Amino acid sequence: MIRRHPVLSYFALALAVSWLLWLPRIATEQGWWSRDVPEWWHYAGAAGPITAAVLVTAFVDGRAGVRTLFARYWPASAPVGWLLFGVVSPLVLLGVGLVAARLVDGAWPEYAAVAKTRNLPAIGLPLTLLVHVLTYAVGEETGWRGFALPRLQQSRRALPATGLLLIGWGLWHVPSFFENPSYADMNGAMLVGWALGLALGAVFLTWLFNSARGSLLVIVLWHGLFNLFTASEAGEGTIAAVVSSGVMVLAIAALLVAGPDELRGLSRRAGPRVRYESPARPGETARAAALRARSR
Repeated sequence: MIRRHPVLSYFALALAVSWLLWLPRIATEQGWWSRDVPEWWHYAGAAGPITAAVLVTAFVDGRAGVRTLFARYWPASAPVGWLLFGVVSPLVLLGVGLVAARLVDGAWPEYAAVAKTRNLPAIGLPLTLLVHVLTYAVGEETGWRGFALPRLQQSRRALPATGLLLIGWGLWHVPSFFENPSYADMNGAMLVGWALGLALGAVFLTWLFNSARGSLLVIVLWHGLFNLFTASEAGEGTIAAVVSSGVMVLAIAALLVAGPDELRGLSRRAGPRVRYESPARPGETARAAALRARSR
């Protein structure tokens, strides 16, 4: 079943691992036991997608598949322009958010508030960013974009593939509403905004992944910076709203600017989308590997 349905198997395993890891925090927040599991344990749930991606890839494609998966992090394979975009665009959104916060709140946010998140102790901006990159950026994107998206795009256009990915990605977040205060405190309007932001964020990340020729390094840099800015104490209000709205604008712009041919790949260049290619087994030709991949 895993070989015939690798993406479905990945979804099931990613959800199972993350949900089990989040269960102690849920038990604490919901009062199911008296143990005080700290808020930073929330970051443990990021292990689900990357664990599922590695295990399913190893089962289906062996060591060669795992090497191919992590080769997407190799800097030399990432277009320099897109690496810069992955770093600069979140910084630009933060800059707009800081200006908006100054206008709305009447004061500039303090540096310490930008460097501090509610789920982590005060460890400084560099270490806080590193935690966000190594947990929810690497942990999530190795699975969602690194493993699942190329397989979903193998026989589908980019938008339908993104829609299917969004189902798994959305379900994966459900336990956060029972253990993470920033999710649990959402009202109805905020929940609708969150769901819309997640959907358009998925579209934007597909566009960025395909445009950057499947570079996970570009994706994790962008994701890590975005998470830091929106999860920081300074970003709990105006900044988070502006940065999240900026991502929605970027996603809508990508859809509006793209013509019919580009929508097939949801990429800056017409047509291409990153698709799964089965690594050749020992003694197997590339053509035989491709035929074996299509037979799945």
